[in-house]
Amino acid sequence: FSSAISLKAQTQYLKELQTDTILVNDRDIFFTLPYDIADENSANRYFTDANYQYQSGNLVYAANLMKKAIKKQPNRYEYYQLQAFILMDLGDHKNSVKHAERAVLLHSRDWKMLYCLALTKYAAKDFLGANIEYSRALEIDPAQYLLYEGRAHTKTELNDPLGALQDFDLAVMIKPTYIKAYLGRGQVNYKLGKFREAVADFTSVLLRDPSNANALYFRGISRKMLGDMINACSDFEKSSKLGKAEAFKELKNTCSK
Repeated sequence: FSSAISLKAQTQYLKELQTDTILVNDRDIFFTLPYDIADENSANRYFTDANYQYQSGNLVYAANLMKKAIKKQPNRYEYYQLQAFILMDLGDHKNSVKHAERAVLLHSRDWKMLYCLALTKYAAKDFLGANIEYSRALEIDPAQYLLYEGRAHTKTELNDPLGALQDFDLAVMIKPTYIKAYLGRGQVNYKLGKFREAVADFTSVLLRDPSNANALYFRGISRKMLGDMINACSDFEKSSKLGKAEAFKELKNTCSK
């Protein structure tokens, strides 16, 4: 639901629909639960309202609502999963991981729970732990592009760029339109000195999202390394207009001479 929709309007909509399906940011995870409109103190009501507050940016309020939901129904894995995401965004990584671990314990054969645990461990800078959880999730469902992309980032942090490239390749193969995989692969290619491959990856991003300031900036520095200064400066100029500070510095230091 859009944060522009009032809670009153959302409540009326849910009363008619009797279910609540909520997308958690860009994590491709949906929560669908019955919404008990008659009982304002039901665990599901707390859970649904917490989702709404979470997406509206009211993280502390959302976390408090989830405490109430978990207290009423302490064996719902979905509750621990959502609380793990909320606490992760609040920067409480220790408790975020603990809630994600509880979600996995309650529902260990769901790749989404392991994905949640991997995300929380990555946020806590436990990159090896995150890598392990991504691999466990892939044993359950080896067709999930999100898992390959996530594990690729952990491999980058673990100084395994070739392994990261393999996972980014798999993510792109499964979902050719997945921008984040192209962007991540392009950054790894740049670090490996594969500047032409990096340009191709960032161009793939820009074909789908022409206003991606990061892709423009990174394509610019890749083109700079290839000696293509005209196109590099063009990328820096576009990226700086979109607010990328590093691109503005490059434009000033490299292209104004």
